[in-house]
Amino acid sequence: MTEGVVWTGPAMEKDHGAPVLTMQGIGKAYAQVRVLQKVDLTLGAHQVHALLGENGAGKSTLMKVLFGIVPPDEGQIHIEGIGAVTIENPRHALALGIGLVSQELSLVPQLDIARNIFLGHIPALRLIPRRRDRATAATILHSLAPHLRAEMRVSALGMADRQLVEIARTLARGGRVIAFDEPTSSLTPSERGRLFQVIADLRARGNAIIYISHKMEEIRAIADRFTVLRDGKVVKTGAVADYADNDLNDMIAGRQLSIAMSERPLPPAAGAKPILELRGLTTSRVKDIDLSLRPGEILGLAGLVGSGRSAILRTIFGVDTRLSGEIRVQDTAVTISSPSAAMALGIALIPEDRRGHAIVPMMSLEQNFGLANHRRFTRYGVLMLRNRQAEARSYVQSLHIRPATISATMLNLSGGNQQKVVIARWLATGARILLFDEPTRGIDVGAKAEIYDLLQNLAASGAAIIVVSSELPELLRLSHRIAVVNKGRISRVLANDDRLVENDLMYFASQSLSA
Repeated sequence: MTEGVVWTGPAMEKDHGAPVLTMQGIGKAYAQVRVLQKVDLTLGAHQVHALLGENGAGKSTLMKVLFGIVPPDEGQIHIEGIGAVTIENPRHALALGIGLVSQELSLVPQLDIARNIFLGHIPALRLIPRRRDRATAATILHSLAPHLRAEMRVSALGMADRQLVEIARTLARGGRVIAFDEPTSSLTPSERGRLFQVIADLRARGNAIIYISHKMEEIRAIADRFTVLRDGKVVKTGAVADYADNDLNDMIAGRQLSIAMSERPLPPAAGAKPILELRGLTTSRVKDIDLSLRPGEILGLAGLVGSGRSAILRTIFGVDTRLSGEIRVQDTAVTISSPSAAMALGIALIPEDRRGHAIVPMMSLEQNFGLANHRRFTRYGVLMLRNRQAEARSYVQSLHIRPATISATMLNLSGGNQQKVVIARWLATGARILLFDEPTRGIDVGAKAEIYDLLQNLAASGAAIIVVSSELPELLRLSHRIAVVNKGRISRVLANDDRLVENDLMYFASQSLSA
């Protein structure tokens, strides 16, 4: 859900004079593939500029150019008060007042906050002025993050606080341009709200902010202007307030997505007996869970972060320990004490943390596909590579996975295509009970529509699906019924008809259970 998002609204239009930063005609190619083509981007002070586009559109490459990680093949970068610059490396970018806060932070966990803030800032052959640097760091932190102390070790900080240290590094060098690349992917809703307040404060001070996100509610909450990239080219630049979400999504995907993203599912076939039942299921995280799931049905689980939604899925899959209650599969009581026991019953879990728990990034698409199917592709201990390759190619074609080569490294696939590989792996096992935890997290709007279609096609073929999602529109788009989890219990199970709206789900997710 989106609780914790602070609506700061667009900044008031001001006459800012010359732009803080201008990128003109930026081009970049790898081998014969042009990933950026004549890209222009202009940033003004007191402004949050959203950079939008599908995975692979060129957003991250443009940020790598701006931060000196890769050189552009053509084009120029101009900074107010300096003129045209050639940014040689990230250290040079910081010296020019340009900072990048990405999903992969560049901090040294073993050092304290002060030393991370001034890392690489001390000239060679000079003693490190620890006392002065700690005092300067404390001054910066006082206004940016008063709960942090300069002497705290970075390894003791959560992701949200580490991002604040990255911001402080830029401010310590007089930075005026700060780029955020998918900064909320690992944050809780409350942490997300605090980050948005920090961004609002930076904007008020006169900083120019670049914000990259797939989440339209975030763009709507904090951004003033936007630029859409598609296939390495600028499609549109304008004011966020001038365009509806559907218009922006259509620009991003290059096709009309509004209908596909708003349709609600048809009801499953009536009369089918439940394939999965939970009766009084209790663990250390949830209590007295009663749920049923029929073939052809998508059951949504709504609730606040920490409510126990994911714990229900983990228990069904044998990851969390059942303390009491009963799990029944096809009207038979079963004991699921491990994931292998769940797999033997035709149950699959597609976890929330794709990179951490579902894929091996440095292995190929084919190897990742085979992770849950090793026994099917071995005979007398010998791996039958041709069989595995043929089946992997079949799923690549049927699920429209790109690039359409089984030798591609998973690290080089977009989030949406990585998710398709994980789904393909479980479909190949013959699983008919599919548990999806945040199935579209970190996925662009075009790939999200494809995942929606895939889940509904699976349900139409008779699969039984449970979906946990923090995005209420997603649950309303996909689910036949929605169970609301509140403090480890089911507070309501609601039919997803035309009368059900987001506010209903929020009410039952947050109300006191004693009421």
